[in-house]
Amino acid sequence: MAQIVLTPTHLELKLSKAERIFALHGDLAIPAALVRGAEVGSADVWKTLGLRIPGTGVPMFLYYGSFWRAGKSGGWTFSLWRANHQSVVINLATGKANRFKRLVVAVEDAQRWADTINDALVSC
Repeated sequence: MAQIVLTPTHLELKLSKAERIFALHGDLAIPAALVRGAEVGSADVWKTLGLRIPGTGVPMFLYYGSFWRAGKSGGWTFSLWRANHQSVVINLATGKANRFKRLVVAVEDAQRWADTINDALVSC
């Protein structure tokens, strides 16, 4: 399972070897200034991901990789979503250092991670 690491300057997402293979992506380091907040993802958050470019998807079981969704509420999403885990959705501002608008990450305790990330934003 991926590890979320909060530092004073970055939010880091460290992927396991299997996640790197299935997501076709390496670790992410998002500048802290681009993090807008976090929330617990609903069970059907996978329906909002869009078109997978590239990555791995097993319908209604796991969706790993980069996803593009067109439209006003669209943009790039990086997903490590699994059906048997809660997920935390981390909302981001896009910029030169980051193309993703949000991260969807399977974690053990989504509410705790959402609170931790939001508390870190408030304490800045």
